[in-house]
Amino acid sequence: MVGQKKFSLFQKGVEAYVVARMVLSRQDGLLSNGGLLGWGDVDISDVHEEDYQNQYDIYLKGQSFQTYSIKKSHPGFQGIFFSALDRLSPFSPSNNLRLFRLFTAALFAGTMAGLIIWFYWELGWLSALFVFASIVLSQWMTLFGRNLFFISGLFYLPMVILLFSLQSEKTGDQLTNKRIFWLVFSFMLLKCLFNGYDFIIPTLGMAASPIIFYGVLEKWSKDKFVKRFVTVAIAATAAIFASFVILSVQVMFASGSFGDGVNYILETINRRTTSSDPQFSSYEEGNKASLWSVLKIYLTASYFYNLRVPYFAIFILFAIMSVIYLLISKIRSQGSGQSSEGVALLAATWFSFLGPIGWYVIFKSLAYFHTHMNYLPWHMPFTLFGFGMCGFIIQTLFSNNRRAALK
Repeated sequence: MVGQKKFSLFQKGVEAYVVARMVLSRQDGLLSNGGLLGWGDVDISDVHEEDYQNQYDIYLKGQSFQTYSIKKSHPGFQGIFFSALDRLSPFSPSNNLRLFRLFTAALFAGTMAGLIIWFYWELGWLSALFVFASIVLSQWMTLFGRNLFFISGLFYLPMVILLFSLQSEKTGDQLTNKRIFWLVFSFMLLKCLFNGYDFIIPTLGMAASPIIFYGVLEKWSKDKFVKRFVTVAIAATAAIFASFVILSVQVMFASGSFGDGVNYILETINRRTTSSDPQFSSYEEGNKASLWSVLKIYLTASYFYNLRVPYFAIFILFAIMSVIYLLISKIRSQGSGQSSEGVALLAATWFSFLGPIGWYVIFKSLAYFHTHMNYLPWHMPFTLFGFGMCGFIIQTLFSNNRRAALK
């Protein structure tokens, strides 16, 4: 699904943070330097490509660092987790690295498998098949799947857990708002601690997508819908702030100041969104770029590796299928069950479009300079729901034609 060289080198620099953490944990303990990620024997503000490989070489050879520069913008719990496994493992570092990547890919695959099962149970086999194909054929989901820094399965876990939890209400297992709060809080906090704040806007959107789907499907009252949506929003926000506190404590143990952690978080948010600080002139250049010039890059990139199909063409397809479904449903006056499922899926699909768009707008300066990687937001979960919607619509239309022919 991707070129061999691109696959082997994709985001090797950020994965090196985790590898360097394993080296330091081996030297000084799991929670040394606050358990934070970093780079060894290099100034973190002046890193070159050859420095990435040096992190791997030192880890694989069982050597040590002389210095360690911490990354203050990420709790880095994946570094602590893999460091613990590394210390417990009887295998060589090279085999451990393969096993850790296998674990990360399996977690991502397992989360995606859960989503496919949900589509099958709720929307039918063709919808699930389309989602499966969209995952397998995506070059960007393939690239992100095994990276130890991103642990991409955790982006989707809050949404998948909430989808199954809300689906269970059909069998009488009613969710209280308190239970929804703790589900979202727990898994969003897990996401923030283990893969930081990357793609945070679409992740928040994904957590709310189940509320949109089941709110429309089950025809919740306005009061119930608003309360549940607000509960998810508060839980996710609380999880993010809790992770900020934890990160600040980690920075305090590493540098001696809780305020240093808070200030660095604020500085990072400013730098990656609306920075006007001359010290970060490169990010300021990204902020001055037009929004359309940034979006154009991400809309015209190809969804597939060997087949040139730009994202915007797929989005147009989703729009056409949505219009076809609404028109055919109106003309044929479909049964309420099918109409409810279809409208719920359309609502969740187009709601999920807001997440990536919001991220590209708010983090425009970051998107401007990292055009080699920032395509995953389209899949969080807009393309997944979009392809699932296409499969559902096709299956619905064919089943209607079959019933009409029998009559």
